Amino acid sequence: MKKTLLLILLAVSLQCKATEQGLDNESQHFHLAKEKYSSKVLAQFYPCDDNALINIEKDRATLTTLSYFGTAINITLYQTASEQAEAILCNALAVIQDYHYLASNYAAYPHVTNVKTINQAPTLTHHIDPQLTDLIATSIDWHQESQGYFNVALSPVISLWRKKRFLCQETPEDCSLPSEQSLRQAAQYIDISNITLDRQNNTITMADGMSIDLGGIAKGWMVEKLFDQLRRDGAEAFVINAGGNIRHYGEHPSGRSFITAIEDPVCKQSEYTLEKCQTQEGLYHEVIAGENLTVVSSGNYLRYFEVNGKQYHHIIDPNTLNPEKEGVAVTVILSSHHIYADIISTMLFLMPVEQGLKYVNERPWIEAVWYLNKQGDKIKSANFNKYKF
Repeated sequence: MKKTLLLILLAVSLQCKATEQGLDNESQHFHLAKEKYSSKVLAQFYPCDDNALINIEKDRATLTTLSYFGTAINITLYQTASEQAEAILCNALAVIQDYHYLASNYAAYPHVTNVKTINQAPTLTHHIDPQLTDLIATSIDWHQESQGYFNVALSPVISLWRKKRFLCQETPEDCSLPSEQSLRQAAQYIDISNITLDRQNNTITMADGMSIDLGGIAKGWMVEKLFDQLRRDGAEAFVINAGGNIRHYGEHPSGRSFITAIEDPVCKQSEYTLEKCQTQEGLYHEVIAGENLTVVSSGNYLRYFEVNGKQYHHIIDPNTLNPEKEGVAVTVILSSHHIYADIISTMLFLMPVEQGLKYVNERPWIEAVWYLNKQGDKIKSANFNKYKF
């Protein structure tokens, strides 16, 4: 019995050390832009003053930028000396900028090999920043963990839907869907096993015709790296809001936990014209509180287009090659493993609710609420209400 207990304790100890070592190795891969690039590159791509609005007051300091990840990103620092706040926020902005440049599949930048660069020549061997290696490696690992619902190689299919959405926005009279033939053709290039990533030497190559899209991981990943940098710089209490990805640390200056109000997705979709959306109780369908949490939502209510009166949104099911038809939104609360927030919310939105509920209830660090339909019917995970304010 004692020998068995000793072996168990030894195994746990080794596992903890391996985990700590893994975290240490990952942190070693991260470097601020000023540690990696020349003064010329920093001046061109990483200026602080020109790319964010910084406001420093007596009791708080804020940074707001609209230039990255296609959304507004806001950081609010509390309990930070005003003479330190600007330097902390400028370092934070550099983290946002760096991951924006690395993960972008919309534009290439001369100082980095990024997703756009890789997609333009998939069969070449590309040497990439170790930070991008970590991001892609995690994406590949989560393909299996998500039971195939998260697939960064789905990009050729996503691209077809995205082009139709953009065209519909520009010329509504030309709204149409991708053809089944074009979707099947694109599906030939979404096998994630055809990505060859050398995690030690930081190289990547893919099969001809492939491309990757990190839209389902990059923003949440950036938020957690941003969190880490704020903590390294000594921030004691703060809130990050990256287009609905909420991450907070410490206590509100009043001594309470930070509170996050989850907006009713139907209000957002209706542009707040519904009667219920005119009151605070109707506008927010859940209000939660807790310490050191991540809150993130995925749903069909933001980026979508209509064809023949039917809406088609941007979250594509790898199994059907079409937007998920069921549900309106899912909101996830994480008390740890925060860096996987975007992956988990996307995965849970695509999974059948019963399957997703089982996944969440088996993991004490996740809670979730599914907003099922326009009538506001909801399903919550077993312990979701412990965060209810």
